Amino acid sequence: MSDDNQPVTTKWTAVQVYSLSVLCLILGMGAGYLFRGSSASSTPGSTPAVLTQNAPNGATPNGGPAGPAGMTQPSPEQLKQMADKKAAPLLEQLNKQPNDNDTVLKVAGFYFAARQFDESAKYYERSVSLKSTPEVLTRLSNAYFYGGAPDKAISSLNRALQMDPKYANALYNLGVVKWQAEGDPKGAIECWEKLLKTNPNHPNRDQVKKMIALVKQHKEMPAESKQKSM
Repeated sequence: MSDDNQPVTTKWTAVQVYSLSVLCLILGMGAGYLFRGSSASSTPGSTPAVLTQNAPNGATPNGGPAGPAGMTQPSPEQLKQMADKKAAPLLEQLNKQPNDNDTVLKVAGFYFAARQFDESAKYYERSVSLKSTPEVLTRLSNAYFYGGAPDKAISSLNRALQMDPKYANALYNLGVVKWQAEGDPKGAIECWEKLLKTNPNHPNRDQVKKMIALVKQHKEMPAESKQKSM
Protein backbone atom coordinates (compact mmCIF):
# COMPACT_ATOMS: atom_id res chain seq x y z
CA MET A 1 0.00 0.00 0.00
CA SER A 2 1.12 3.55 -0.56
CA ASP A 3 2.40 5.92 2.09
CA ASP A 4 -0.34 8.01 3.71
CA ASN A 5 0.88 11.16 1.97
CA GLN A 6 1.26 9.63 -1.48
CA PRO A 7 -1.42 9.48 -4.20
CA VAL A 8 -3.58 6.38 -4.36
CA THR A 9 -1.91 3.83 -6.61
CA THR A 10 -3.72 1.20 -8.65
CA LYS A 11 -2.92 -2.15 -10.26
CA TRP A 12 -5.42 -1.81 -13.06
CA THR A 13 -5.01 -3.19 -16.56
CA ALA A 14 -6.29 -1.33 -19.60
CA VAL A 15 -9.38 -3.55 -19.53
CA GLN A 16 -10.20 -2.39 -15.99
CA VAL A 17 -9.79 1.23 -17.01
CA TYR A 18 -12.12 0.65 -19.95
CA SER A 19 -14.59 -1.18 -17.72
CA LEU A 20 -14.67 1.71 -15.26
CA SER A 21 -15.36 4.08 -18.15
CA VAL A 22 -18.29 1.89 -19.15
CA LEU A 23 -19.50 1.90 -15.55
CA CYS A 24 -19.41 5.68 -15.51
CA LEU A 25 -21.66 5.75 -18.56
CA ILE A 26 -24.01 3.13 -17.13
CA LEU A 27 -24.32 4.82 -13.76
CA GLY A 28 -24.32 8.35 -15.13
CA MET A 29 -21.76 9.60 -12.61
CA GLY A 30 -18.47 11.29 -13.48
CA ALA A 31 -16.57 9.76 -10.57
CA GLY A 32 -17.77 6.25 -11.29
CA TYR A 33 -19.27 5.65 -7.85
CA LEU A 34 -22.73 4.46 -7.03
CA PHE A 35 -24.31 6.56 -4.32
CA ARG A 36 -24.70 10.32 -4.54
CA GLY A 37 -22.96 12.09 -1.66
CA SER A 38 -24.28 14.56 0.86
CA SER A 39 -23.95 18.28 0.48
CA ALA A 40 -21.64 20.19 2.76
CA SER A 41 -24.60 21.21 4.86
CA SER A 42 -25.83 17.67 5.45
CA THR A 43 -25.87 16.11 8.87
CA PRO A 44 -25.94 12.46 10.01
CA GLY A 45 -29.18 10.77 9.07
CA SER A 46 -29.58 12.66 5.81
CA THR A 47 -28.47 11.61 2.33
CA PRO A 48 -25.53 9.12 2.48
CA ALA A 49 -22.02 10.13 1.45
CA VAL A 50 -20.06 7.59 -0.54
CA LEU A 51 -16.79 8.60 -2.17
CA THR A 52 -18.25 11.72 -3.65
CA GLN A 53 -19.88 14.84 -2.28
CA ASN A 54 -21.50 17.89 -3.80
CA ALA A 55 -19.12 20.80 -4.18
CA PRO A 56 -19.83 24.45 -3.30
CA ASN A 57 -20.10 27.18 -5.90
CA GLY A 58 -19.94 24.83 -8.88
CA ALA A 59 -16.66 23.13 -7.99
CA THR A 60 -16.55 19.37 -8.43
CA PRO A 61 -14.77 17.06 -5.98
CA ASN A 62 -13.76 14.60 -8.70
CA GLY A 63 -11.81 17.26 -10.58
CA GLY A 64 -14.32 17.71 -13.40
CA PRO A 65 -15.20 20.98 -15.09
CA ALA A 66 -16.53 23.66 -12.77
CA GLY A 67 -19.03 24.99 -15.27
CA PRO A 68 -20.06 25.09 -18.95
CA ALA A 69 -17.52 24.33 -21.66
CA GLY A 70 -14.93 27.04 -22.04
CA MET A 71 -15.02 28.13 -18.40
CA THR A 72 -11.82 27.81 -16.43
CA GLN A 73 -11.88 25.31 -13.60
CA PRO A 74 -10.90 26.84 -10.24
CA SER A 75 -7.33 26.12 -9.21
CA PRO A 76 -6.61 24.17 -5.99
CA GLU A 77 -5.63 27.46 -4.34
CA GLN A 78 -8.91 29.08 -5.39
CA LEU A 79 -10.90 26.10 -4.15
CA LYS A 80 -9.11 26.29 -0.80
CA GLN A 81 -9.89 30.00 -0.57
CA MET A 82 -13.53 29.25 -1.30
CA ALA A 83 -13.61 26.60 1.40
CA ASP A 84 -11.83 28.84 3.92
CA LYS A 85 -14.33 31.61 3.21
CA LYS A 86 -17.30 29.29 3.60
CA ALA A 87 -15.87 27.71 6.74
CA ALA A 88 -14.81 30.93 8.47
CA PRO A 89 -18.12 31.74 10.21
CA LEU A 90 -18.55 28.09 11.13
CA LEU A 91 -15.07 27.92 12.63
CA GLU A 92 -15.89 31.02 14.62
CA GLN A 93 -19.02 29.25 15.86
CA LEU A 94 -16.95 26.19 16.78
CA ASN A 95 -14.68 28.36 18.91
CA LYS A 96 -17.75 29.10 21.01
CA GLN A 97 -19.33 25.63 20.78
CA PRO A 98 -16.51 23.14 20.12
CA ASN A 99 -18.81 20.13 20.56
CA ASP A 100 -21.37 21.22 17.94
CA ASN A 101 -21.17 18.13 15.75
CA ASP A 102 -23.46 19.44 13.02
CA THR A 103 -21.15 22.41 12.49
CA VAL A 104 -18.08 20.16 12.50
CA LEU A 105 -19.67 18.10 9.72
CA LYS A 106 -20.46 21.18 7.67
CA VAL A 107 -16.84 22.33 7.89
CA ALA A 108 -15.63 18.87 6.90
CA GLY A 109 -18.01 18.89 3.93
CA PHE A 110 -16.83 22.28 2.67
CA TYR A 111 -13.21 21.18 2.75
CA PHE A 112 -14.01 17.86 1.09
CA ALA A 113 -15.85 19.59 -1.74
CA ALA A 114 -12.87 21.90 -2.23
CA ARG A 115 -10.54 18.89 -2.47
CA GLN A 116 -8.78 19.78 0.77
CA PHE A 117 -8.92 16.17 1.86
CA ASP A 118 -6.45 16.28 4.74
CA GLU A 119 -8.31 19.20 6.26
CA SER A 120 -11.63 17.48 5.63
CA ALA A 121 -10.39 14.30 7.30
CA LYS A 122 -9.32 16.30 10.34
CA TYR A 123 -12.87 17.52 10.91
CA TYR A 124 -14.47 14.15 10.13
CA GLU A 125 -12.11 12.64 12.72
CA ARG A 126 -13.30 15.29 15.13
CA SER A 127 -16.90 14.38 14.36
CA VAL A 128 -16.15 10.69 14.96
CA SER A 129 -14.70 11.58 18.35
CA LEU A 130 -17.90 13.45 19.20
CA LYS A 131 -20.37 10.90 17.84
CA SER A 132 -19.16 7.85 15.96
CA THR A 133 -21.69 6.57 13.41
CA PRO A 134 -21.37 4.36 10.32
CA GLU A 135 -22.24 7.31 8.09
CA VAL A 136 -19.60 9.64 9.47
CA LEU A 137 -16.98 6.88 9.41
CA THR A 138 -17.85 6.32 5.74
CA ARG A 139 -17.49 10.02 5.02
CA LEU A 140 -14.13 9.91 6.78
CA SER A 141 -13.12 7.03 4.53
CA ASN A 142 -13.90 9.24 1.53
CA ALA A 143 -11.50 11.91 2.72
CA TYR A 144 -8.79 9.34 3.45
CA PHE A 145 -9.23 7.66 0.07
CA TYR A 146 -9.08 10.84 -1.98
CA GLY A 147 -6.25 12.10 0.20
CA GLY A 148 -4.11 9.16 -0.84
CA ALA A 149 -4.51 6.98 2.26
CA PRO A 150 -6.40 3.83 1.18
CA ASP A 151 -5.22 1.89 4.26
CA LYS A 152 -6.89 4.45 6.52
CA ALA A 153 -9.99 4.39 4.30
CA ILE A 154 -10.30 0.63 4.70
CA SER A 155 -9.78 0.89 8.46
CA SER A 156 -12.52 3.51 8.73
CA LEU A 157 -14.90 1.41 6.64
CA ASN A 158 -14.21 -1.67 8.76
CA ARG A 159 -15.06 0.38 11.85
CA ALA A 160 -18.33 1.44 10.21
CA LEU A 161 -19.16 -2.18 9.40
CA GLN A 162 -18.38 -3.28 12.94
CA MET A 163 -21.10 -0.90 14.07
CA ASP A 164 -23.51 -1.92 11.31
CA PRO A 165 -22.50 -4.97 9.21
CA LYS A 166 -25.34 -4.24 6.77
CA TYR A 167 -24.48 -0.58 6.14
CA ALA A 168 -24.79 -0.40 2.35
CA ASN A 169 -22.61 2.65 1.74
CA ALA A 170 -19.67 1.21 3.68
CA LEU A 171 -19.99 -2.13 1.89
CA TYR A 172 -20.06 -0.40 -1.47
CA ASN A 173 -17.13 1.87 -0.66
CA LEU A 174 -15.06 -1.01 0.66
CA GLY A 175 -15.60 -2.82 -2.63
CA VAL A 176 -14.49 0.26 -4.57
CA VAL A 177 -11.31 0.67 -2.50
CA LYS A 178 -10.48 -3.03 -2.76
CA TRP A 179 -10.89 -2.93 -6.53
CA GLN A 180 -9.31 0.41 -7.29
CA ALA A 181 -6.57 0.76 -4.67
CA GLU A 182 -5.75 -2.89 -3.98
CA GLY A 183 -6.42 -4.46 -7.38
CA ASP A 184 -8.62 -7.04 -5.63
CA PRO A 185 -11.68 -7.74 -7.82
CA LYS A 186 -12.58 -10.84 -5.77
CA GLY A 187 -12.69 -8.78 -2.56
CA ALA A 188 -14.74 -6.08 -4.28
CA ILE A 189 -17.28 -8.61 -5.55
CA GLU A 190 -17.60 -10.15 -2.08
CA CYS A 191 -18.42 -6.72 -0.60
CA TRP A 192 -21.01 -5.93 -3.25
CA GLU A 193 -22.63 -9.38 -3.06
CA LYS A 194 -22.92 -8.96 0.71
CA LEU A 195 -24.51 -5.56 0.09
CA LEU A 196 -27.15 -7.19 -2.14
CA LYS A 197 -27.75 -10.02 0.33
CA THR A 198 -28.14 -7.79 3.38
CA ASN A 199 -30.04 -4.99 1.61
CA PRO A 200 -32.54 -6.86 -0.61
CA ASN A 201 -34.70 -3.79 -1.15
CA HIS A 202 -31.93 -1.28 -1.81
CA PRO A 203 -32.98 1.14 -4.59
CA ASN A 204 -29.60 0.82 -6.35
CA ARG A 205 -29.51 -2.98 -6.56
CA ASP A 206 -29.46 -2.96 -10.36
CA GLN A 207 -26.42 -0.68 -10.45
CA VAL A 208 -24.56 -2.87 -7.95
CA LYS A 209 -25.35 -5.93 -10.07
CA LYS A 210 -23.90 -4.19 -13.12
CA MET A 211 -20.75 -3.39 -11.17
CA ILE A 212 -20.41 -7.03 -10.15
CA ALA A 213 -21.03 -8.31 -13.68
CA LEU A 214 -18.41 -6.05 -15.22
CA VAL A 215 -15.78 -6.80 -12.59
CA LYS A 216 -16.47 -10.53 -12.97
CA GLN A 217 -16.14 -10.19 -16.73
CA HIS A 218 -12.65 -8.77 -16.33
CA LYS A 219 -11.74 -11.19 -13.54
CA GLU A 220 -12.65 -14.20 -15.68
CA MET A 221 -10.88 -13.07 -18.84
CA PRO A 222 -7.98 -15.29 -19.96
CA ALA A 223 -4.60 -13.93 -18.88
CA GLU A 224 -3.49 -13.74 -22.52
CA SER A 225 -6.39 -11.42 -23.39
CA LYS A 226 -5.60 -9.18 -20.44
CA GLN A 227 -1.98 -8.94 -21.49
CA LYS A 228 -2.93 -7.95 -25.05
CA SER A 229 -5.08 -5.14 -23.67
CA MET A 230 -2.20 -3.54 -21.82
